[in-house]
Amino acid sequence: MSVLSDQAAALAPGRRPGLWSGRRSRVLTLLGRRLIQIPVVLFVVSILTFWLIELVPGDPGRNALGQYATPAQVRAWDVSNGLTGPITGRYLHWLSDFVSGNWGTSFVYQVPSRPLVFGHLVNTLFLGLFAFVLLVPLALVLGSIQAYREGGRTDRGITIALMSLSSVPEFVIGVLLLVVFAVGLNLVPVESGAFATGDFAQRLQVTTLPAVTLAVAYLAVLARMVRTGTAGALTAQFHRTAVLKGLRPAQIVRRHVARNALIPTLQLVGIYLGTLLGGSAVVETLFNYPGLGALLVVAAERKDPVLLTDGVMITGVIALLALLLTDIGLILMDPRIRFEAGES
Repeated sequence: MSVLSDQAAALAPGRRPGLWSGRRSRVLTLLGRRLIQIPVVLFVVSILTFWLIELVPGDPGRNALGQYATPAQVRAWDVSNGLTGPITGRYLHWLSDFVSGNWGTSFVYQVPSRPLVFGHLVNTLFLGLFAFVLLVPLALVLGSIQAYREGGRTDRGITIALMSLSSVPEFVIGVLLLVVFAVGLNLVPVESGAFATGDFAQRLQVTTLPAVTLAVAYLAVLARMVRTGTAGALTAQFHRTAVLKGLRPAQIVRRHVARNALIPTLQLVGIYLGTLLGGSAVVETLFNYPGLGALLVVAAERKDPVLLTDGVMITGVIALLALLLTDIGLILMDPRIRFEAGES
């Protein structure tokens, strides 16, 4: 009897210090591995970005000086800005400056690249978090409703509506929202360019349509994942056991269904978070939103290697950190998850 009591005490909630120490150990191990992997990934991304910029048609000197500049003037401008010589030497020079914090000057805007990138990054983070706050609760609600009404009219109706939305491109959704809410109802401004000069309420107003457009673009897949996870939890043995024990439906959902259903969904949420925070060039360009995505579009069009490479690196850092936070959340939610080589 004492053996059974000891086993029950070991499995009781709040009496499993070994479980939490194991989670802490896995989190520390994950952080150690990511500290090695993230710099390597960013190094590869920087090489690919720097090389791909060379393949983009156009001449930064010609873009900066205009169409009436002579070839000699363009050549002199390229030489003075370090755009001549072997690509390997130019990349190593950029890399040493980037690591040391000297990000150079944008050829398009003629201002230091670092404050320009971070200034637009703040706007993108605001937009991404706004879209994330709209996306996740709505996906959880719709997916849960579908799971509890699996096979019924409600499930089929929501599925058809979500699949229809997912088949529409982002720019079409954005244009429709602009026509209805900005032009027709005049509830929001047509452009979001006033974001940087307004107060919080104005910023929220001009960011609403871009955030809704981003959220709708990812809603169908995330809601489908929630539906699948919730439906699987509802048919699991632990759910039947909880029902037989007489627990209230709210308790069952909170203690058992929600946690187990969110485990397969959390990783997808992390990927979407990195994508949203990294910025959406299509949405930002459509709404004239001063975010990092729109800035990188201009840098690519005008072939600004300094601004484009710096912006891509920051976007990569954000995406990798979002994935790291997701992995940590998965470990804390489910101690069975491991990220070491050869384990799952």
